[in-house]
Amino acid sequence: MERIRQRDHKGLQVAILLFLCFHIQTSQAQSPIFVGEDLVFYVSDSLCVLRGEYHFLNPSENAVKTRLFYPFPVSEQLPFPDMIEVLSLETGVHLPIMGAEKGVSFVLEIDAVSEANIHVEYWQTAENHLFDYILTSTQTWGRSLEWANYEIHVPDHLQLEYCSLDIDTSWIEIEKKVYSISRENYLPLKELKIQWGVSK
Repeated sequence: MERIRQRDHKGLQVAILLFLCFHIQTSQAQSPIFVGEDLVFYVSDSLCVLRGEYHFLNPSENAVKTRLFYPFPVSEQLPFPDMIEVLSLETGVHLPIMGAEKGVSFVLEIDAVSEANIHVEYWQTAENHLFDYILTSTQTWGRSLEWANYEIHVPDHLQLEYCSLDIDTSWIEIEKKVYSISRENYLPLKELKIQWGVSK
């Protein structure tokens, strides 16, 4: 009788182990892929506005529904953003957001073998002309971005004094200067930090 119990116990352990392995593999297979991002930063005398598009892919034959956390660098110099908006570019619907101490979260839904594109906009007070954007959270996805494009728009009466990433090119537009950064197969190792001041 004892042997039967031990055999049943071992059988149950194997069954649980197989279930856990299958569940982990299924969850991983159904995780969306963060493909790339296109971000534009607009600086002013006391504010930085971000408008970004984030591109996701679901290669699975099953639909995906997951909650994503979007972090902000919050400090004395950078208070929590005044305005935050998350929008599905496919449907035009504003996605409900849930606030946290240093970020927000929202639910991402992607149909089977489909892509989803999300627009995020937020306004953050930057009275000291300093702004940080968290890039290294990309590492939690476990793969490099296929592409990443960043633009920094600076009005004529201001000038960009520092950028933590190497700038690829810049050009003049009406009443502003635009700085452009482009990367491929990109896994960020540091945050994007910018500083600006009054033009001399």
